Amino acid sequence: MAEQQMPFLKVSVLHYRDKSRDEGEWMKWYLEEQIPRFVPVAHKHGIDRLELYFTPSAFKEQFQSDLDTLKGGCAAGWNMAPYDAVVTYWVTDPQNVRNMLNDPDWNDKVVAFEKGWIDQTKVDVQIGTQTSFIEHGKIVNTVTKSY
Repeated sequence: MAEQQMPFLKVSVLHYRDKSRDEGEWMKWYLEEQIPRFVPVAHKHGIDRLELYFTPSAFKEQFQSDLDTLKGGCAAGWNMAPYDAVVTYWVTDPQNVRNMLNDPDWNDKVVAFEKGWIDQTKVDVQIGTQTSFIEHGKIVNTVTKSY
């Protein structure tokens, strides 16, 4: 019998930019400065996959308007999350994330350069597993029901 593979854990770090920086400047810094600094440290510690996505205010404003309109008045409490970027680490062993965060290079090459760019007073972190149900236009990992 084949050995069962450990599912990937998805660790998402939700960052807020320092409000002294405009979005364009901040996104440029993140891509050109921050990513090149921390990707080698993450790679060194066996992070299996690393992703980044930005959440520009123009998107949030437009989709908040859509929520307010399309939810037919029942959108009270439905708000676009206010963070500016998400860094997602995929790992099979959570110890790899611990090791990365305890590496002196993390503090010296990553954290040391975040002041004035990332608001360190509010960072949210999520951890869990993820299951896809539509991939490449096909329904997967479920049996559909008709009602």
